[in-house]
Amino acid sequence: MAENGKQADFVLCVGDDRSDEDMFEIISSSISRNILSANSSVFACTVGQKPSKAKYYLDDTTEVISMLESLAEESDSSPDLEEIGDSFQRQSH
Repeated sequence: MAENGKQADFVLCVGDDRSDEDMFEIISSSISRNILSANSSVFACTVGQKPSKAKYYLDDTTEVISMLESLAEESDSSPDLEEIGDSFQRQSH
């Protein structure tokens, strides 16, 4: 996308272990580093309640599947991305 002069407007990262923390860190700083535009919606989700650089968490793989199904259902109706984000559980740091 960047090679074509475009930036993503929606980014979803989901991971469940230590190896995903680098991805969460890069995604979290991508707007401030101008990798993504300020209008991009970024959702970094860790699976399981544990310390993480991800802003949101999902309890288990069942919640991951439910979230993906909900996104698929809403994709044709232009959902409010903040409402989707509010359905995730925020990390308490």
